[in-house]
Amino acid sequence: MIVFSLRATIILTLITIMLGPLVYLSGIRKDTHESELLQIEASIAETRDSITVLKAEWAYLSRPDRILQLSERFLDVKPLDPHQIIPVNELNKITKPQTSNNIEEANLTWRIE
Repeated sequence: MIVFSLRATIILTLITIMLGPLVYLSGIRKDTHESELLQIEASIAETRDSITVLKAEWAYLSRPDRILQLSERFLDVKPLDPHQIIPVNELNKITKPQTSNNIEEANLTWRIE
């Protein structure tokens, strides 16, 4: 059996008294963090529910028959004529800008001093 001296007992008692508030404060911090975590988890669940509702609304509003009905009602768009459709290989001629080395076409003025 180990017998403690009075000095060792006093030192251990002082250490215990000093560590007590630290343990208490760490418990309070843990409780605070747990409540924050619960609030964040509730917010995440609420956001997920909102996203689900918004996806359902989007699916309802973007139905093809509804879009067609709205386009006929509000847009003055007519179907394409066959002469308006061009082959894909012809797109390069339309989209690429015509490059020119002609100074007059580029509207540049050169001065030599």
